[in-house]
Amino acid sequence: MGFKHTSIKFLAWLLVLLVSGCVDPYRPPEITSPASYLVVNGFFNSAAGTTTTIQLSRTQNLADPKAPSAETKAIVTIESAHKDIYTLKEGTVGSYTLTGVIPVANETYRLHVKTTKGTEYYSDYVPVLTTPPIDSITWHPDNEGLQINVNTHDPKNNTRYYRYEYESTWEYYSEYTSSFEIKNNKIVDRTESVFQCWGSENSSTIITTTTNRLSQDVVSQFPITHIPSTSLKLQSKYSILIRQFGLSQEGFNYYDQLAKITQSIGSIFDPQPSQITGNIHSSVNDGDLVLGFFRVGTVESKRIFIRKAQLPAWYTNNGLGSCVVDTMSTGDVLKEQPGIISLLVPGQYLTTSEPCLDCRLRGGVIKKPDFWE
Repeated sequence: MGFKHTSIKFLAWLLVLLVSGCVDPYRPPEITSPASYLVVNGFFNSAAGTTTTIQLSRTQNLADPKAPSAETKAIVTIESAHKDIYTLKEGTVGSYTLTGVIPVANETYRLHVKTTKGTEYYSDYVPVLTTPPIDSITWHPDNEGLQINVNTHDPKNNTRYYRYEYESTWEYYSEYTSSFEIKNNKIVDRTESVFQCWGSENSSTIITTTTNRLSQDVVSQFPITHIPSTSLKLQSKYSILIRQFGLSQEGFNYYDQLAKITQSIGSIFDPQPSQITGNIHSSVNDGDLVLGFFRVGTVESKRIFIRKAQLPAWYTNNGLGSCVVDTMSTGDVLKEQPGIISLLVPGQYLTTSEPCLDCRLRGGVIKKPDFWE
C-alpha cells in the first residue's frame, strides 16, 4: 500500500448507486455491514539504512461517524522462505517498524500478522523488486494551469509496472503583516510572525502506469498532477516530492482494480469490493477480507522547486475575498476582536479580518520545512 498513508475507510463506501425516479437507491450490503476488515499499509524496504513501516487499521461502514480504528498490540513479523523471522515493534498506535534489516536480493518474503484476538493473516511470498531511479520531473504551463510529469526508464527492461505518490509543499503569504494580537482581552505584541506559511498535501489518488506494451521499459512524460493557475499553491514557490515504486504484475493489477473502484463513479458493471484481491489473506476464513498488498523492494524519489517568477503572470485566488482595512479604537478592538495590522496613533489601530493577517488560518504552518530552498 502507500507510503505514509492514513487509514483507509472501507472501499465499498464509494460504490453507492443513486438511482433517480421511483426506484430506491441501491446500497450494497458492504456499506452497512458491521464487519470490520483489516487494512495493511506498508512494504518491506530493501534500501540500506531505511526503516520498514507497516500500518494496521480497520475498515468501518459508511454510517459510522468515528475515525477508523488502529489495529494495536498485534504480533507482526516478516518471514523469509528460508525461515528467517523478523519481528516489528509497535511505536505509534497501529504502526509497526523494523530497522537494521535488509532483504536478500534473491530471497522471497511474506508478512504475518497475528491480532490480539488470535486471528492470523499471511501474505503470499513475494520477491525483492528494485525500482529504477526517477530520471526527471518536468513541468509546463497550459491553458488551465501547471502540468507536472515524471520520466524514468529501466535499461534491463525488468520493471514494467510502476506506482507513484507525491507530497506537495507550497509557500504563501498573508495579505498584511500583523504587529499585535489579542490575548486574555489585552492587545499585546506578537512574538512570532504569521505572515509567511507553508502548506502541504499528499496525493490522494492511485497513480499507476505500465510499459508492458512498449518495446523499451521507458516512462516518458507521464502525468502526475495538475495545479489550477489560480491555486494558492502557485502564489510564491511550490515544491513536489515524487516517490516511485516498481510493482509486480500482480501488484499492478491490485492497484488498478482499486483505482477503478475508488476513482470512478460506480455502476452495476463496475468491479465490486469482493473482487479486489490483494496478496494478504486470513489463515482460516476466506470471507475475512484484507485490504492491502505486501511488497518487498526499494522506492525512488526526487524533488523539484518551481518559483512564481518561472510561471506566467497568473492571478492567485487567496481564498480570502476582500480584506477590508478599518480604523478602530482600543475599546472597539477588544469588543469585536478583529485582526490587528498596526498601531495608527495612540488608541487607534488599523484592523482587518484575522484570516487576512494569520496565514495559519488557511491550513499552513509557520515553521519552514527542513528541505526548503
